[in-house]
Amino acid sequence: MRNKLNSDDVRKKSKAIQEYVINSKKFQDAEVVGAYSAFGSEVSTELIIWRARTLGKRIALPRVEDDKITFYEFTLTKSLIKNRFGIMEPRPYMHMANIDILLVPGIAFDKKGNRLGYGKGFYDRLLSGNRTMFSIGLAYLFQIVDNLPHDTYDQRLDAIASEDGIHYI
Repeated sequence: MRNKLNSDDVRKKSKAIQEYVINSKKFQDAEVVGAYSAFGSEVSTELIIWRARTLGKRIALPRVEDDKITFYEFTLTKSLIKNRFGIMEPRPYMHMANIDILLVPGIAFDKKGNRLGYGKGFYDRLLSGNRTMFSIGLAYLFQIVDNLPHDTYDQRLDAIASEDGIHYI
């Protein structure tokens, strides 16, 4: 269903979702923002990244390395490259381990913070090793359901941002 959104809908809905994140206390207090490069019709993070830069925050983007994702600092002087999945990612320049707020993409989310990702478990492994970072899923309203199947290795998010606000878990 997400892939049926036209580019105007993606832009408008993404902007509304990002504005809620930008105006949140968690974002305002964060020194390091873990974002992602949106792929296809995923909720964009461009506005969040731009705002973080203007506020002097550091930005980290994920890079797929073997069976995990590692976050590296994103700067305007370091170009992004396309990975094996077709997603833009940073070159391995400066590893960023201490992320304050982590923006998480997904296919579907439930109201308990469970997430259906793309099946590789990248974000679950990252979150299982670091529960000090605040994790927030970025979703269109139609991606949020009452319940999703989940397993013991699935990690719940702390909040979900959609067009109608931030839902804290």
